[in-house]
Amino acid sequence: MFSSRCIVGLLLLILSLTACADAAPLPTLIPPFPYTPPPPAATVETAFPAASAAPAASPAEMQLPTAAPSPGATPCAAPGRIETGSFPSVTAGSTKYRIYLPPCYGVDGRTYPTLYLLGGNIHTDAIWDELGVAEVAEAGILAEQWPPLLIVLPDGGWVANYSSGGPGSFESVIMNDLLPYIEQTYCAWAEPAGRAIGGLSRGGYWALEIAFRFPQEFASVGGHSAALLDAYAWPAVNPQYTGLSQNLGDLRIYFDIGAEDYVINNIRQLHLEMETAVPPIPHTWVLNEGRHEEAYWQTHIPDYLAWYTIPWLFDRSQYPACAS
Repeated sequence: MFSSRCIVGLLLLILSLTACADAAPLPTLIPPFPYTPPPPAATVETAFPAASAAPAASPAEMQLPTAAPSPGATPCAAPGRIETGSFPSVTAGSTKYRIYLPPCYGVDGRTYPTLYLLGGNIHTDAIWDELGVAEVAEAGILAEQWPPLLIVLPDGGWVANYSSGGPGSFESVIMNDLLPYIEQTYCAWAEPAGRAIGGLSRGGYWALEIAFRFPQEFASVGGHSAALLDAYAWPAVNPQYTGLSQNLGDLRIYFDIGAEDYVINNIRQLHLEMETAVPPIPHTWVLNEGRHEEAYWQTHIPDYLAWYTIPWLFDRSQYPACAS
């Protein structure tokens, strides 16, 4: 038999353990706001060796050694290179970017046409670099398939994922912060005829959102597997509406996607509505085999560069002088 003292003690012990269990805090899921941008990254330069064809290597094998021309090499033997850094943004804070500078960059004192390529919602500024866009560009330039150009690869970060368009969105980061920074820092041709913008997946949404709202600022826009899935995008910013309601002028437009891509429905619908509009809205529609994956975009980088560079001249003397 337990004594009354033992029973009371046992009850007190059970109550104390219950109280401790009740007091234990539950885990809290903290949303990623406010976002604190990383400090500016130091500029890094990666040189690309001469090549005559696009590499067949996988993305993991595309890390090229840092190199500089030998002292005895002529300036025009200088290879292209990737630089990395950060640009200041009123909307998003310090934001990372990469830029491809073509062979002999800056030697002739002229500006270059510039292609801005945006990544998807799970990507950083590294995605197009990892897919091999710089190596493909280098090979094509050296083979005289397309003229020398700059390729800018900005990070999207939280603002690209958690905004839908208009002022204060990723649109502002590109138009108000990135474009002026690039055109003041590098020998970029600072006129609409010298700018093109494109993106893959969520980056394709942003490329179309920006170019359809500012068609007078770009020569060309490309949506590569563009994910037009933003449920919060209202008609004034949603490319599915602005692509039809805006006067797009002479803006060149390119849509491509894999037939097995799960985001195909909305971009295909936009294509059909542009095609049947009165009058039809000129654009290029390319339906390829493939899915929503890196292998698809990597395969078609030569197609993209060939299309973007069509309006740009090979004759470097025809470009404006560089003031940077």
